[in-house]
Amino acid sequence: MEEVKDKEKKKTTTRRKKVESNDNIKEKVLEEKENKKVTKKDKKEENKSSTNFNLIEVIIIMIITAVFGILIGSCVTYFRDDINNENVPDSFKEFVDVYNDLVSEYYFDLDESKLIEAGIKGMLQYLDDPHSSYLDYDDSSSLNLELEGEYVGMGATITVEKDGYVYISDMFVNSPAANAGFKVGDRIIAVDGEKVTDKNAVEVSYKVKGQEGTGVDITIVRDGVEQTIRLIRAKVEIPSVSYKVVKNTNTGYIKIDIFAKNTPEQFKRAMNELNAQGVDSLIIDVRDNSGGYLSSAEKIISYFLDKGDIIYQLDSKGVIEKVKNTNEKLYDLPVAVITNKMSASASEILAISLKENIDAVLIGQITFGKGTVQKAVRLESGAMIKYTIQEWLSPNGNKINLVGVKPDYEVGNADEHYDAQVQKAVAVLKNNKK
Repeated sequence: MEEVKDKEKKKTTTRRKKVESNDNIKEKVLEEKENKKVTKKDKKEENKSSTNFNLIEVIIIMIITAVFGILIGSCVTYFRDDINNENVPDSFKEFVDVYNDLVSEYYFDLDESKLIEAGIKGMLQYLDDPHSSYLDYDDSSSLNLELEGEYVGMGATITVEKDGYVYISDMFVNSPAANAGFKVGDRIIAVDGEKVTDKNAVEVSYKVKGQEGTGVDITIVRDGVEQTIRLIRAKVEIPSVSYKVVKNTNTGYIKIDIFAKNTPEQFKRAMNELNAQGVDSLIIDVRDNSGGYLSSAEKIISYFLDKGDIIYQLDSKGVIEKVKNTNEKLYDLPVAVITNKMSASASEILAISLKENIDAVLIGQITFGKGTVQKAVRLESGAMIKYTIQEWLSPNGNKINLVGVKPDYEVGNADEHYDAQVQKAVAVLKNNKK
């Protein structure tokens, strides 16, 4: 629209200049007439010149009119063909008619964007699929942030506590927040001088985030004392992997919280650290991991498989595709995978793929049973829809959806001070090494 307006301004300016130029010519002619007599011959020449000029203008106008006529006719034909296209179902035209009727005739006030949003939600709700849904701008932004695995901000977790105020509840190691002097327990009351005591954690988080290298003043209350700290925003990697060597063993332990875009690299760094400490077996913990990027899980699985091994299978309305490993194996050691009822999707793929390919031992509880693949589509409004496009199967072709992955050793976790599932994994791995 801005380009069109600019063009119109240029045309108007050009026309204005032509008018001003013609006015100047007329003034000069009048002045000459007053200063000297004009002969009949001069008048004839003047009339002839004027006639030729008008004729040229007419021809140019006819050509421009013809060209615009063709263009406009083409556009009208295009849009008419587009509207009458056989690919557009009658029900959609009916939908548009209802929308137009409501917008133009509904008695009470309505928000047109909310009306469209409701229509989209209705279509996805009709699918009756718990994994196909509509996410508004805030929800989709939050999900994208988690799955991208990094953002520009302060590198701290902000939460609303019982008193209704926003606090810093956690900080990443070497984060901008930690380097600036913030501490866990600080209550945030203002950002760049604007009070945020009536804001929720998401709203405060948005205000703190910004362009890398820019500064923001955050006012906090610590031990009853108010102070303002200058924070320089920087890129922050969200940790999705934690690791350790299980005490008094040579068994490495890696916890995967979500399969974000950068999770495979974090996993590889953890494995390199564990190998440097001399581990001879590995526990992969995907308890409470609801999934994430399928490609990230696929990459981590490939670290343990031989080239050509089947990672999983995809069923696209009866067409089966076997997804094979195209990389060389990186790690060769006994593996146990711990799962629970909330281990879903990519977590289940990792568990069953390692079990069927390298005889990994599964310990814990039967998994959630989400064996479908969703496609995420970003809308112009910033919202997102996701809907099911495929079902995945285990490397051997076993169904997971609504079934789950059953552990080899079913172990509960009754005592929060004693991780029975980890201890069982350590014992099984130790026994298998004999």
